[in-house]
Amino acid sequence: LCRLLIMNNKPTTKIKDCLVCHSSTLSESEIVNDSGIFCVYGATGIIAYTSQYQIDQDSILIIKDGSGVGRVQYANGKYSTIGTLNSLTAKNNVCLKYLFYFLSIFNFEKFIVGSGIPHIYFKDYGEAVFYCPSYDEQQKKANVLTTITDKVEIEKQMLQKMKEQKQYLLSNLFI
Repeated sequence: LCRLLIMNNKPTTKIKDCLVCHSSTLSESEIVNDSGIFCVYGATGIIAYTSQYQIDQDSILIIKDGSGVGRVQYANGKYSTIGTLNSLTAKNNVCLKYLFYFLSIFNFEKFIVGSGIPHIYFKDYGEAVFYCPSYDEQQKKANVLTTITDKVEIEKQMLQKMKEQKQYLLSNLFI
């Protein structure tokens, strides 16, 4: 569905015309003894909490090096990222969620460099062209995809609870 809503039209706009890339130099070792209320994101999601934040706006977080290169996450609020991630923020008249869904299905393969540790650079994939409709249309498509994503997440949680309930009932069946 995401491909149908986003990829089914003629490319019109470069990624770099819609997003601004921000880098971090924060390492995991710098936050080990810190505790606070602000999330610190790494490649796998939230990895720690800290008393200070680097970013205070919604962003697309993208793994720029390592085995998960090109994988994206959506972050909001005040938070920090470690150096293996870039945060991408929207320029004016761009719906960040629309870009998030686009980048979640975007093929980064041709932009990966490095033989030992794979890397991607915004200066390279930022040149890629994609379909970027009006802001209102971006918002509508993002809302549809968010609704579906939220519903899928709820269904996954319900399935997990049912599995737990099944385990409980089976374990008590032979008591």
